[in-house]
Amino acid sequence: MGNEKINFDKQIGKPVAEKYAEFFTGLKFEDLPAEVIQMAKIYMIDMFGCAVRSKEEHQVKAVVEVMKAQGGNPESTVFVQGFKTSPMHAAFINGTMGHIYDYDDDHREGTMHPSVAVMPAVFAMGEKLKVSGKDYIRALVSGLEVMIRAGEAFLGKSYYQGFHPTGTCGVFGSAMGCSLLLGLTPQQISWALGLAGSFSAGTLEWGTEGSMQKPLQAGQPAMSGVVAASLAQKNFTGARTIFEGPMGFIRAHSYKDTFDYARLTDNLGSKWEMKDTSIKVHACCRFNGPIADCAVDLYRQGVRADNVAKVVVKTCNFTVQGLTQPRDKKYTPQTHVDAQFSLPYTTAVAICRNRTGIDEYKKETFTDPEILRVTSLVTAEVDPEAEKVYPKYYPATMEATLKDGRVFTSHVDYPKGDPENPVNFDEIEVKFNQLTERYIDAAKRKQFIETVKKLEQVKDISVIAGLVG
Repeated sequence: MGNEKINFDKQIGKPVAEKYAEFFTGLKFEDLPAEVIQMAKIYMIDMFGCAVRSKEEHQVKAVVEVMKAQGGNPESTVFVQGFKTSPMHAAFINGTMGHIYDYDDDHREGTMHPSVAVMPAVFAMGEKLKVSGKDYIRALVSGLEVMIRAGEAFLGKSYYQGFHPTGTCGVFGSAMGCSLLLGLTPQQISWALGLAGSFSAGTLEWGTEGSMQKPLQAGQPAMSGVVAASLAQKNFTGARTIFEGPMGFIRAHSYKDTFDYARLTDNLGSKWEMKDTSIKVHACCRFNGPIADCAVDLYRQGVRADNVAKVVVKTCNFTVQGLTQPRDKKYTPQTHVDAQFSLPYTTAVAICRNRTGIDEYKKETFTDPEILRVTSLVTAEVDPEAEKVYPKYYPATMEATLKDGRVFTSHVDYPKGDPENPVNFDEIEVKFNQLTERYIDAAKRKQFIETVKKLEQVKDISVIAGLVG
């Protein structure tokens, strides 16, 4: 198998869930390209780091208290919280933790955060079952591939229908990954994917009031994938036509029936969509990524809070609409979420502070009068050229006019962290250390990195849990 193309033309009559079930049960670790394995490790370091850093946030404390009160067999580790619980509850808590800062990885064409919805489920189940590193990687890669392809089928339009693809698509990936670890048959896996459709949920309404609920739309699909796979193991049947059926997931969640079923299985086995996931270097909405890169570049060119007169940003329609409206919340953020999803604020904070990390989206920063003054100088407009290439990539152009009349321009097609401008192992290690140093000592951090680098040699992944527990 390896890199050769798998021919699905002879299987046209089979439901997509069955195609996935047959392909991924036949997939061996040895069939995975080296680049795919490498990226899976980078995503793991990134997601674990994001989750650990959120330990003391209010949302995390609330989720931990609620789930602890529900009980659960101590089989799977909750990161840096000092206890174990059921795989279902661990997946929910760790997934929610990983998405608190919106700093976890993101897939452009899938328009989603893949690892944070799939990895917590696969890791929790894998820890309980004491699986090998190879089996864990195989399950993780398979789950990510299913989730991302489900998102790509919407052609970047799912947002316009009000759905959050991390929440709606993630459960299919976590169900696939857990099913493989449980050793389900192809028939049972197709049922698990069908059952996953009943857990598919998550709208964008969290953004209206800047509420705390967005991270739940990573924890929920992780948890629900554990449930779907576990039910299928007991021969609880699910709809095999869940993806392409007339009342199936794709059509039901689509915007004005805009979708492409072919994206679900095209080039399956020869093109790995999961390896094109981006690592974030800015702790904000992914659509803000190129904007932040442009603003930091303008800072390097000499643009400062005290010399800028106006800033114009040109980018794709969704970014303009989603990150500048409603105006009151985007220009004067009231919450962490308001700031993360604000184009003018991100532009301003990067120009004022020359950085866009976690602290730049906290209240003490987004209420800074100087930053808000610069925020008021930012306007955005749709760039027809950027709109043509969405969602393949999200280019941005930024033009800053200084008080003395000079004009500085920056353009970004692929922000740092994108596959075309990637983060390497050394860089992800720096990010991990910055995220985790307050909660994990240097020796354990180093051991974690070294263990993940050699993950295929690990006999039992529960050793990793001991480094982040």
